[in-house]
Amino acid sequence: MKQYANLHNHTTHSDGVYSPTEIVRIAKKEGYGAFAVTDHDVASAYEETLAACKACGIECMLGAEFSSSASMGAAFHIVGLGFDPNQPDMRDYLQKLSYEETHQTQVLFERGVKEGLIVGITWEEVLEYNKGITWLCNEHVFRAMKAKGLKKDIDYRDFFFSVYGDRRGEVPRTHPFLSPDKLIALIHAAGGLAIFAHPGREFAYVDKLIEFGIDGLEVWYNSSRNDNALKRKQLQTAYKHGLFVSGGSDHSGLCGGQYERYENPELSAHYAPPCSLGTTEIFFREMQTRKLSNEREKHIDELVEYYKDG
Repeated sequence: MKQYANLHNHTTHSDGVYSPTEIVRIAKKEGYGAFAVTDHDVASAYEETLAACKACGIECMLGAEFSSSASMGAAFHIVGLGFDPNQPDMRDYLQKLSYEETHQTQVLFERGVKEGLIVGITWEEVLEYNKGITWLCNEHVFRAMKAKGLKKDIDYRDFFFSVYGDRRGEVPRTHPFLSPDKLIALIHAAGGLAIFAHPGREFAYVDKLIEFGIDGLEVWYNSSRNDNALKRKQLQTAYKHGLFVSGGSDHSGLCGGQYERYENPELSAHYAPPCSLGTTEIFFREMQTRKLSNEREKHIDELVEYYKDG
């Protein structure tokens, strides 16, 4: 099924591969009619994304993917769409998140240098290469090393797991992630919609998130692509509770930009057919207008029937 809007994507402002301008052009070429950049815990790509969408003639929705604390026994990612990043409480929280990520990245970078896992580059060079980026992660380090000719795309996985990966947990956080209820409240206070991101096993907690005020959930994302039973359940839940329906590439598909890191992209976990991740135009319009469509019941019934087999 071809989707109209791709509403979950990352750029070089967080852990994505493409700049905002590049990723919008790729989305347009792939065939999407609407697009959102939802960088991890940062909203600095807004202006460039909007300008790129206008230049390409593609509709734009702005957002961010937020991490939450594991206060309920599980950690959730929640996508905020259409919020104001300059709302005081939101602006303060985003600044803390950027400081935290950059601090962890620098600590592990310096440890990697001492252990001989990183050679030929300094932290100052990483900062210089990533000018204008406030949220620095392993991707930014790797890109700077690649630019110096120290690494190739095919080297990324070994670099990630040896220097970063699970080792991030070894660096104590000074600014903890908000709990899901407080995060949803913050997104609402900034005028946004809170969307339950890629709910797989975490879908078991959907009733609690609904109680907290979640506005919608993602249905079409890579790990759900071959799980028709899950998509039916999610669509039925969205109808029952009046939730918006979203989705997007995240790190998969052409907009995810991971293919160059694999010799056979179609065999990788990131492969997805063009325009298969995202959401339909009817569901996009609902989020755009913040009003449930009169066509919703029929649309959901048709989709549930479509996913009946398999």
